[in-house]
Amino acid sequence: MTLAESVLDDLEKMAKEKGLSKSALITIALGEYKKGQKWA
Repeated sequence: MTLAESVLDDLEKMAKEKGLSKSALITIALGEYKKGQKWA
């Protein structure tokens, strides 16, 4: 998978601001997203 340059830039900026790795930030974001969705 390839991320758009603007998405990657945002990811790197947000991860740095939060003191997290990009992987950790994605993991947290997906977890929060799943909380708001109905998953089978």
